[in-house]
Amino acid sequence: MLEIAAVVLAVLVGLLLIFLVYRAARTYDAGAHATFITTKGGDFYGALRAPITIWDPRIKVLRDRNAPALSIITTDASGGHFEKSLVNRRTGEISLRVHTVAPRPFVTRTSDKRQLIIKAKVAFQLDIDRIIIPTQMESFGSALAARVENLFDNAIGEHEDQDVFAKQREIETSVLRQLQDIEFPADPNHATGMQLGIKVYEAMFSYEPAVKPINKDLSNGPMAYDNEHLDDLVDMLEKANPATVEVLMRMLEMQTRQNIVQMLCNSGGLVAFTASELGLSERTVERASNGANIMKAAANPPAEAPAAAPNGASASPVAAPVDPATAYYSLGAPKAQKKPEAETKS
Repeated sequence: MLEIAAVVLAVLVGLLLIFLVYRAARTYDAGAHATFITTKGGDFYGALRAPITIWDPRIKVLRDRNAPALSIITTDASGGHFEKSLVNRRTGEISLRVHTVAPRPFVTRTSDKRQLIIKAKVAFQLDIDRIIIPTQMESFGSALAARVENLFDNAIGEHEDQDVFAKQREIETSVLRQLQDIEFPADPNHATGMQLGIKVYEAMFSYEPAVKPINKDLSNGPMAYDNEHLDDLVDMLEKANPATVEVLMRMLEMQTRQNIVQMLCNSGGLVAFTASELGLSERTVERASNGANIMKAAANPPAEAPAAAPNGASASPVAAPVDPATAYYSLGAPKAQKKPEAETKS
């Protein structure tokens, strides 16, 4: 009798252990933070919405190699990009938290053909009511990143580069509205794109001009600017003060003269420049046949006669200002210096 009781007790304990193990293995902590995809007979059965123990052995949870592949490109605290999985493949848990997809920086063109480097971010959440859509996609993350990149590219391409900063918020709102309209179209019969089964909450971007080196081809002359850099100058100068533009043009002219002088001096030969060639005098210089420079007189109108001084006193003559270049060339060619007497006697 005791042996029978012992066998029955062992069987009950075994059944209890099997029950506890089965219950632990088939209990899933689903809720607002995560869900699990279940199938029955190979077909989609539903997504778990609350903690539950699945007693029906025909209902299976997709996990391990059968778990859906949901991953996105996002950024860490330092701004580096990495691939983040939304699914714990070991347990089959799918995250329902709000995530941020951040495609890698891409280059877009504005309406005036300027290149900008765009860094976009979109905050979204998987919609449990349409969870079947992303779980059945082969590359959910690539499709979402491509859509974000395409919408920002189109929205930014409608503006000129100098207007992107002023209309940044308007561009972000437009992209957000388009993403939401695709997921929840006002007219389901005329959807603007394929739904991805997500809820979109925010769209934002930052940008910086694409760094393009100035053309270094010497055949383009000293200004060697391409169309894009010339457009930069136009944008900078079109609203500037005329006096400021005049000063800048003068500085560019002097810089160009300096570039020419440096280029000629690098030839290794002896190079001579006149004051007018360097922009230091407005008078022209002619070279005589014997090599001496002759300064032409300035073509100034004759000065008016000074007014008569009161009480018959004669006005004191005032010397006309001397042009520095004229004074220099009036010195003539330098003369040879005589050697000291001590050297001649020796």
